[in-house]
Amino acid sequence: MQGQINCLNDTVDGLKQYVNDLQRDNEGLIQTLKCVSVSVEALGKKVNMLENGLAMKADKTHVQQINEQSEIIKKINGSKSLGMDSKVSISLDGKVTLESIVEQKTNAIKVSVNDIKGVKTKEDSQNG
Repeated sequence: MQGQINCLNDTVDGLKQYVNDLQRDNEGLIQTLKCVSVSVEALGKKVNMLENGLAMKADKTHVQQINEQSEIIKKINGSKSLGMDSKVSISLDGKVTLESIVEQKTNAIKVSVNDIKGVKTKEDSQNG
C-alpha cells in the first residue's frame, strides 16, 4: 500500500509540474498577444497616416492642376484681342500683296473680306 501511495504522490507531483508549466506557457502567450496587439494598433495608425498623406497629395495635385488652368485662363483673358483698326507693318518685297495680307488677317479673326462694309474686292471692281 505504501508503494501505491508513493506512486500516486509521484503522479500528483508530475501533474502539478505539468500544470505549472502550462500556466507559464499561458502567461508567455498572453504577453506575446499583448505585444502583437500593440503592433497591430501601431500599424493601423501608420496605415491611416499613409492614407491621409495620399489623400492630401491627391488634393495638392488637383489644386495645382486647377491653379495651372487658372493661369492659362488669366493669360487668355489678359491678352489683347485683334481689333479691326489694327495696323500691321510689313515690308513688301513684291511677292506679298495687300490682298493676301487682308486675307490672312481676316482668316485670323474668321471674317471674309466681303463681310467688311466699304471694302471692294478685286471681283467687285471687275463686276462693276
